[in-house]
Amino acid sequence: MPAYDIRFATTEDGVGIAYWEIGSGPPLVIIQNLSLNHLEAEWSVPSIASLYAALADRYRVVRLDFRGFGMSDNPFVGVRAPVSGSQIGMSVDHLSLDIAAVVDACGLDRFSLMAMASVGPVGIAYAARHPDSVGALILCDAVAAIPSSFLEPFVRAAQALYRLSDESRAALPVSMWESAMPADEAQHWIALTRKSVDVSLGGNEAVSMAQLEWDATPLLSEVRAPTLILCAQNAEIETLPDARRLATRIPNAQLRTVRGRLAPYAADRGSVLEAIDDLLDPPRRYVAPSASSIRTVVFTDVVGSTEFVRTAGDDAGRAAIRAIEAVVAETASKHRGTVVKNLGDGSLIYFGSNSDALAFAIALQDRVADNPLRIRVGLAAGEPIHEDDDIHGTVVAQASRLCAIGDPGEIVAADSVRQLALGKGFEFDSAGEVDLKGFVEPTPVWTVRR
Repeated sequence: MPAYDIRFATTEDGVGIAYWEIGSGPPLVIIQNLSLNHLEAEWSVPSIASLYAALADRYRVVRLDFRGFGMSDNPFVGVRAPVSGSQIGMSVDHLSLDIAAVVDACGLDRFSLMAMASVGPVGIAYAARHPDSVGALILCDAVAAIPSSFLEPFVRAAQALYRLSDESRAALPVSMWESAMPADEAQHWIALTRKSVDVSLGGNEAVSMAQLEWDATPLLSEVRAPTLILCAQNAEIETLPDARRLATRIPNAQLRTVRGRLAPYAADRGSVLEAIDDLLDPPRRYVAPSASSIRTVVFTDVVGSTEFVRTAGDDAGRAAIRAIEAVVAETASKHRGTVVKNLGDGSLIYFGSNSDALAFAIALQDRVADNPLRIRVGLAAGEPIHEDDDIHGTVVAQASRLCAIGDPGEIVAADSVRQLALGKGFEFDSAGEVDLKGFVEPTPVWTVRR
């Protein structure tokens, strides 16, 4: 669990809002369903904790508890009667004040906003009304309006639940989340839900009524930020119709379905992170290798890039090379590689696993096989020197030289790579011995079969 501190920001209407931030990189603000708001208790749920930790590897993640929930102030003490959202102060506009206070406290001028399920209307409204601040919007199994959505029956069921006595309520499921989550996490979700909800809200029946007034549908066409709509392929809860409505009415929106019961927690984690990264395009974090550690170093090179740029023009040529760089970065990430730097028409990557490096090289050549820009790949294994977010040394020079002698579409490997791959299922063809610049003795060279 990453280290974090609970801090507080004060809204325009005087409510103290609890928040934490972890990680580094482009800022990502996450707003959570009301019944799942508790900044400390949520870390006890494995699927939530692991998602936050994975996002913190890429982004500066900011989480807040909305007013009346979790660790934030409760301005509704003594409210008992079921009243309208505007009366209780739980309208979309009121919760937008909570986001604004935290964003201001964190000094964020521009950020991505991620909204879960029932707080979709809040995220949509905030993005539509703050186009200069919200650079991207992510909606996870979310809706634009609670009424007539897949969430309405759950909200109305919560109303009935809140009318029960404390004893009766304790014996029943608290919300939809328990049934949607993995069975081995059920108790964690129940504990989180009960800790999130402050019973002094008058059974929260009033809050449920406020949610039934949430409707950001008129604002959908005003969202200017690129928007990712994540939708789980849920056989029990039909979320796709609401996701389609969002995708058709928000300009510049894309819909991505992922395997699982509820996005982003009870869904295929790799697909969720890939979709988010595709939208936000975070810089790949460089992690220096530890001292005396074996790494497989990989160079990629776009063959004939100078002539291609001259023919295609500067803008089109550079855009095509950037597209190749994106494919390299995405493929490296999938095979647990670290992109150290891009080199104008190539990239330097290292891998902690020799097999991962070989699998990356094969997958990369397969992905760009039909691209008019062909690439070559060189690999060598050894102990690189790390310095100033870069790697140096003999193994780096060898990988670079091997890459330079390859043909388009070819993968050239040092004998060190072949030796480490014995028994791993990879096949090599001998290319004899070659004289590499800077190396005294001839170097045995192998090509990797695709």
